[in-house]
Amino acid sequence: MGNASSNQKEDLCANRHSYYTKLLSAPPLWSTQTSYSKWAKQYKNVEGFTDFADFTTCREARKRHGILVKPDTYDGRQLVSQLKSKSELTLIEKQKWKLSSFKLPRIPLTGLEDPYWLHSRHNRNRRECSVIGYHDTMAVLQINTNRYHLSPRFYILDLECKQVLGHFVVFYHCKRWYECYISPNKQQLLIRPDNLTRIVSLPDNYMIENISLMQHASKLRINAVPPTLRAHVLAFNSQAGDNFVLTAFYKEIELRSIGDWNVVRKSGTFRLPASIQQIKSSPLGDYIVVRCVHPLYNKEYRTNIVAVISYVNFELLLRIDVRGCYWPASEVINLQVFPYFSPSEATIAVMKNHAYNRKVITQKLPIVRLNLQYLCRRAILHLVSYRDVGKLPLPAQLVDYIQGKPRKICNV
Repeated sequence: MGNASSNQKEDLCANRHSYYTKLLSAPPLWSTQTSYSKWAKQYKNVEGFTDFADFTTCREARKRHGILVKPDTYDGRQLVSQLKSKSELTLIEKQKWKLSSFKLPRIPLTGLEDPYWLHSRHNRNRRECSVIGYHDTMAVLQINTNRYHLSPRFYILDLECKQVLGHFVVFYHCKRWYECYISPNKQQLLIRPDNLTRIVSLPDNYMIENISLMQHASKLRINAVPPTLRAHVLAFNSQAGDNFVLTAFYKEIELRSIGDWNVVRKSGTFRLPASIQQIKSSPLGDYIVVRCVHPLYNKEYRTNIVAVISYVNFELLLRIDVRGCYWPASEVINLQVFPYFSPSEATIAVMKNHAYNRKVITQKLPIVRLNLQYLCRRAILHLVSYRDVGKLPLPAQLVDYIQGKPRKICNV
């Protein structure tokens, strides 16, 4: 068995070298097609998708309700949360084979209309919990307590140190799930209701209260997205930093400052067949990918276009038509995890559902930086697994650059 394992590793390394050689000699916008099952088992490692994104596990039930074109606020990860008791939580990540346990502090609520709420054991039972945001070892957990109580609890968790960094409460007029966006340096948290699961016509006047942060996470800022941006799609960008966020509406992209929400940069109207419903940024922030679907409130999309845009000048680089059949078993992964950038940012993977099979299309991206450091990073992440980059005899700052981690400003 040892010989078989070593032969498989040698074949994988040989395939990586041959694929990278083809990638270097291929013209811009070169693409390959592979069946979804083969790509998820083997070819994703050959093509450089060796990070901890989960392309196979079915997502939670709450993510399968409403509109399926939802934001990927988990960096492609899949975290399963379980409440062992009233104050003990476990998080399981399949790709890392890792289980983390946390002791959750109690969040007292004062000024409630029901004075017996804190004394009622039934109302303290935590029934629903789910991770609503993840980025670089930081996760945000939402816990819904009771069907009659509309204020969910939120816990900020550090999965590396297995600590609770803080907690807060959101007051709202109805019970629902929320979206959480974490900035590149983990200095900003953006919270807003998940309008794509349950559409509410009432005003979105929600308030964040009872914020409590640990001393080493005191620089973290928690903000609510204003109701005027409820129809916009959001994404952070590494080059823009923690104090700015990308917003997209109709066929335009804007860069807004967090706090006053003023427009800093604005693109023109892109030549897209439908309005933008999804937006993502690459690890280093050089590329932006958007998805345009129409009609939105339907399962069979007549229009389903994935477009890659340069962040520097907001230029449309390529468009991929991924319109296909509706597969209930895989549509959540297709519309929420894909499109996905490789860690090297040399390729992007999209999924297309055909009548009897599923295909993954890997498209080569044009080079936007012509410097040796950037080209060496692309080569290392194709020839070495992303999970093994930390084992290379390189300085810590260089390893962080290769892994796409932004420059750390605060010790969160």
